[in-house]
Amino acid sequence: MRGFEGDNFRDFREGSGITSGAWERRDVEEMRRLLDRAVAASVNGIVISDPSLPDNPVIYVNSAFERTTGYTRDEVVGKNCRFLQNGDREQPEVAELKRAIEEGREYRAVLRNYKKTGEMFWNELYVSPVFDDEGNLVNFIGVQHDITERKVAEEALSEQEAQWRVLVENNPSFVALIDTEGKATYYNSGWLDYLGSDSEEVLRKEWPQKIHPEDRRELQETLRASYLLEESFSIPSMRIQRADGEYHWFSALVSPVRDDKGRVSSWITVSTDIEEIRAAEQALRESEERLRMAFRATSLGAWDYNPITDVLQWDDRTKSLFGYLPEFDEVSYRVFLDALHPGERERVDASVRRALDPESSGDFEESFRVVLGDGSMRWLYSTGRAFFDEIDGERRAYRFIGTILDVTARMEAEEERDLLLAREQLARAEAVSARRRLDFLVRADGVLLGSTGYYERLADTARVCVPDLADFCLVDVLNENGTVSQVAAAHADPTKQELLDRLHRHRSLGDDDSGIVLRVLESGRSEHFRKVSKDDLRDLASSEASREILNELGVVSLLSVPLLARGRTLGALTLVSSDRERVYDDEDLSLAESLAYRCALAVDNARLNHERNRIARTLQNSLLPRIPEVENLEVGVVYISAARGSMIGGDFYDLIPTEDDTLVALVGDVCGKGPSAAAVTALARYTIQAVALREDSPANALNSLNAAMLRQAEDVKFCTVACARFKGTENGAFELSVARGGHPAPLLLRASGEVERVSPQGRIIGIFDDPQLVEEHLRLEPGDALILYTDGIIEAKNAAGELLGEEYLVDLLEGSTGLHAEDISEKLRRRTLDFSGGAAQDDVAVLVLKVPEHR
Repeated sequence: MRGFEGDNFRDFREGSGITSGAWERRDVEEMRRLLDRAVAASVNGIVISDPSLPDNPVIYVNSAFERTTGYTRDEVVGKNCRFLQNGDREQPEVAELKRAIEEGREYRAVLRNYKKTGEMFWNELYVSPVFDDEGNLVNFIGVQHDITERKVAEEALSEQEAQWRVLVENNPSFVALIDTEGKATYYNSGWLDYLGSDSEEVLRKEWPQKIHPEDRRELQETLRASYLLEESFSIPSMRIQRADGEYHWFSALVSPVRDDKGRVSSWITVSTDIEEIRAAEQALRESEERLRMAFRATSLGAWDYNPITDVLQWDDRTKSLFGYLPEFDEVSYRVFLDALHPGERERVDASVRRALDPESSGDFEESFRVVLGDGSMRWLYSTGRAFFDEIDGERRAYRFIGTILDVTARMEAEEERDLLLAREQLARAEAVSARRRLDFLVRADGVLLGSTGYYERLADTARVCVPDLADFCLVDVLNENGTVSQVAAAHADPTKQELLDRLHRHRSLGDDDSGIVLRVLESGRSEHFRKVSKDDLRDLASSEASREILNELGVVSLLSVPLLARGRTLGALTLVSSDRERVYDDEDLSLAESLAYRCALAVDNARLNHERNRIARTLQNSLLPRIPEVENLEVGVVYISAARGSMIGGDFYDLIPTEDDTLVALVGDVCGKGPSAAAVTALARYTIQAVALREDSPANALNSLNAAMLRQAEDVKFCTVACARFKGTENGAFELSVARGGHPAPLLLRASGEVERVSPQGRIIGIFDDPQLVEEHLRLEPGDALILYTDGIIEAKNAAGELLGEEYLVDLLEGSTGLHAEDISEKLRRRTLDFSGGAAQDDVAVLVLKVPEHR
């Protein structure tokens, strides 16, 4: 075969011995011509090499080889085929191909080869040896097939399978594959973890027993029927047993997997744990049932409207109010409007639209008439609130809910009253006026009750009077020293408010003995000026500047009434009309006096409430001891009161020096709050103080406290207490005796950083005849600290409802070695408040006593 090139293939055949047999029996020249054409026309690249020549060079390539690689025959002949690897020769297949050629045997390899352009392509190569008649190896024939597209498709499929597996394994849902015979062929790790199995094979055997017995038959029937349809289906609920034996509710979606012919080859199930959803739904149902019971008890109906979907829902009570049976299910906003009396529709519809306006408060309140099916009418009163959110880039109402009440009896009574008043003009006018006054006083009560401070309520009184009762209003108060101060002024016209401020600066309307306000304060009786004359104006203002301001404000009619509460005159309320059409009469005076009484009472209540709170704070502070300076001991104290207003907390602490140079420390927590808790707190502290002075032990001190509390039978209270006695030694250490009655165990922080629980036995104080107290004795060396605390610190909760807990407290203390006792207590205070969001839910008391380290 040496010297074989290009069209010399004919010589190759003659020299190779291939022309024996069939070649000799047929037209040799024709067969050669056909073979030449077949090789040249092949779509696969064909390479022939000569192993008898050095490095087994290529002696022939066909046109398909040239098209595939981009190399011409002249560039290839005489070279070893390894040049196609372009340096990428570390492929395992390359070494195996080399051994096959050395051994003269057939071999199939898939290689990364490179075209003349440098582009890589996957080459599926079949190499076959050619032997002559004597069995000598004369050539190798290689057939190349470019399988790049197939490899790319295989890699893409492999990547998709890998992505699918990653997706399934990391999916929070539970995924399984089921074959057409109903047997599971795959479970993701979520199922294995949930069911407590580390083997899919074991799980397949155990799976039927994991279904709740009550759910198995129904599940089997569902699966059997759904598999026959060969369509996706869902399983709304079923119970599956966890690894710990508990059952959880699951839902599942089952979908068919089809082969390339559209036949179902398997089923994929995606299951979701809906235990929490079921629990939430149950809680919601219970809550809704409680709400329905409450509504039935109050005769209220409820409605719920979605402005986006235009879906309106009525409960049975509301349907009944509109004359429908409970099964009526065609409720809509149009049905609601059509039920209204024609004279009410436009007004009520406008009120609804105002409530749904994103710029409004969302509040709705209306009384209206509805026409029932039999032609009768009913008065209804409804209140509601719209809720807003950003939807599709704009603020919109997404829900509108409210209640409805039948007020027919009340409205019919009012209508009957109005008819009677219409027959008697004077009586009607009086009733209308009375109702106006009542409505005003009700609104005023709402305003006054909405404020809490002394001066805030006085300012609110001035504002509530304008413009309904006056064009401007002044409020003056009588100070403790007998002087008069103007504390509030309001005008219906904001542009004239500055005039009132100027009037205040001139100290008019009650700044001397001739002032009208001072007369009202001294007499406790009202002053009434139906029409204010020039002479009256001189009586109202003591200076020319003040009279000029009053002229500019315009004073037509005036009322000044005392603020009387509980037999005391607190101040005066002055109402001024600048409108000649509004002249104050006796009814206006009566209304003003009623308002003044309500204002005075509200203000006095605010004062009394403030005083109660002050007294409570004073009493609370009186219950907190004054910690003495102690030689050879560092002391840190924390007290956080969670009590609000006039309530008094029940946590207490004390540090008591005794006559024998010992020190008694105690921290306790009394059940409840308020005065009774304060009494028990005082009893506990003073009882232990008295016993400690007799050089008694902590256990005896708590036994004495227990006996004292049991004697208070008329007001049963109990408490928990931890009590410790410190006795100094010559080398600076302290001998320590600790007893506790039902209290959290004190913690001992060693100088080394180790934290120990000091937990002698003992029951709650004030409950049992014998609290069974036991003392624990230990020794505090320099650098050691004892921490006594109440449960308010370990039961502090964060926003998620988690408790701080003793373990966290221990962690804080382990990092507190070397700190002063005050620094330790401050660290505990700060971390407790940070954990609970800045406000303690329960009282906290902490007492830290540390033996100083050697200097």
